[in-house]
Amino acid sequence: MEEKQFNKIRNGLLLAVILFEVCHLTWEYFNGGVITHHLFMRADLPGLSNWWGLLILPLLVWLSAAVIKKRISTGSDAKTLPPSVLLGFFSMLLVSTVQSIAFVNGFPSVTMYLALGVLVSALFVPLYRMECILGHVIGSTFVFGPAIPFVGVLMFAPISLLSHKCIKPLLLRFKNRRTTLG
Repeated sequence: MEEKQFNKIRNGLLLAVILFEVCHLTWEYFNGGVITHHLFMRADLPGLSNWWGLLILPLLVWLSAAVIKKRISTGSDAKTLPPSVLLGFFSMLLVSTVQSIAFVNGFPSVTMYLALGVLVSALFVPLYRMECILGHVIGSTFVFGPAIPFVGVLMFAPISLLSHKCIKPLLLRFKNRRTTLG
């Protein structure tokens, strides 16, 4: 993918995310005030305001674009992003959107089971990749704000990274050694 085309996609997504967050915060401001989400939904614990979205979301888009750009080859003949990047982004966007819808409609157990499902699937699927993190945070922003999903990412991304970069290579090395000995 050419750098010019990649930058156009990055800037378009960046603009869309900023516009989305400004509209989201404007709507909240004029409909009762910008929401503050408290940890564990307890008012006696610290809260994270949705105002953080103006910082978290653009930085996350920018960081994601930088990491993805580094990961994909710029000399490729492909005119679009690799399917794995799009699949990771849209899969996590879908999962977090379903989580948000379930929570809003009074199904907190579905939300919890989906979160546990993401945590378990992080062992087998590389959810530590930036496109997955970005999809998760964007999909959850409208209901949970951007800070709470980002804290959630801090739970499943290290598990996924550890699983794919440390445990999986060790298991493969053990398997290969066993097959050469046997």
